[in-house]
Amino acid sequence: MNDPTAAAGGSGRHRELPSGVADRLPEEAARFVEARRTVLDTLALWAYRPVVPPLLEYGEALARALSDPADDAASYKIVDRSSGHVLAIRPDITPQIARMAATRFRDETLPLRLCYEGPVLRHVPAGRGRSRELHQVGAELLGVRDPEADAEALALCVACLDAAGVRGFRVDLGQVEFFRGVVAGLDLPPDDLKRLRSAVARKDASDLERLLEALPVPDAKKRLLAELPFLAGGTKVLDRADALVESDHSRRALENLARVVSFVGVHGLTGVLTLDLGEIRGIDYHTGVIFEAFVPHLGTPLCRGGRYDGLVGRYGHDLAATGFSLDLSAVLEALLLGGPGGALPSGVFIVNFAADRAGALTLARSVRAAGVRAARDLIRRPLDDSLAHARRQGFRWAAVLGEPGRPAGEVRLIRLDTGRDEVLPAERAASRVADEE
Repeated sequence: MNDPTAAAGGSGRHRELPSGVADRLPEEAARFVEARRTVLDTLALWAYRPVVPPLLEYGEALARALSDPADDAASYKIVDRSSGHVLAIRPDITPQIARMAATRFRDETLPLRLCYEGPVLRHVPAGRGRSRELHQVGAELLGVRDPEADAEALALCVACLDAAGVRGFRVDLGQVEFFRGVVAGLDLPPDDLKRLRSAVARKDASDLERLLEALPVPDAKKRLLAELPFLAGGTKVLDRADALVESDHSRRALENLARVVSFVGVHGLTGVLTLDLGEIRGIDYHTGVIFEAFVPHLGTPLCRGGRYDGLVGRYGHDLAATGFSLDLSAVLEALLLGGPGGALPSGVFIVNFAADRAGALTLARSVRAAGVRAARDLIRRPLDDSLAHARRQGFRWAAVLGEPGRPAGEVRLIRLDTGRDEVLPAERAASRVADEE
């Protein structure tokens, strides 16, 4: 492992990288690239069209997406020296999709199915130990209020996690309008309502009980609010909540959630769901169902999604919207929890002992033309050292040319995992490798 003080001359006063960001070295990076590719392929399979928004936006444009002005502190800002405008590095890509939907796609026929991928950067308070740089891959379905759209977003999210190779995940599904209906009409000061929401969101039953004892809340609503941290599980949660609820607003939210669950069932995915009516994450932003996916032993959610009908309107064009974003860094962490894994050995490492390099270069070109990766050993060294290097670089084969006593035009192919070798004409080597790759 490299000494993190090396870049600072060993002083220890600086680090190679700022806290909250990290390098990805070849094996981990290969899994990252493969996961990204399979997720993007899945999004394309579901007919979501890619867009590529910029890393920088006007700070004011990104601030429109914020429900709480305090959230603006999460953005890194710079002043454009040429114009004097405040620019912000995006902390999330969904607001950019909302801006594009309201402007670039304003006259497009609906629905819009858009997808994206790229890094985001968020300020994290010192000592939190969280990553500042995330890599999001996501999809947004715009222009449809029907519960089938929410179910499609959730089902597509699950399909992406499956395609990436994540196993054993669960999806928590909630409905923020249920909570809005419960607290509607309560004559509580904003600070008390904020504390109540915080206790529910944290599922802190004891703190919630103390708050309810002190607040002027009707007994029926106290019973329901006290029950919220425990309204989680299978579809029977809907019946339990329906028996407790009095608000028409909350009852409509339950009906909406039941319809989404029904459509998710048609996708064959109810087995991964946990309904959670106490989940109110992002209640100032979301306007319906919300969901997150988790794996055991990893506290960071793999994805977050849900309905956000109010966001596009902040950019001047009212439009229903639902979608999700995967945190590809968390997805990679989940894959690494499953074991070393990674790509299987593949490709050909070409070792040339002949004075003429043309034969080795021609073989490399032929192997690549057959769809198999190939690289030349550009360093002259003993064959055993070249083979050891090839194994470390993840090659399956070594092709040796120009060995003493071997006729020109012949290649010795060595399977690096078993040591098995065979000699054949150079023009047949590429097809021989391609047959087994």
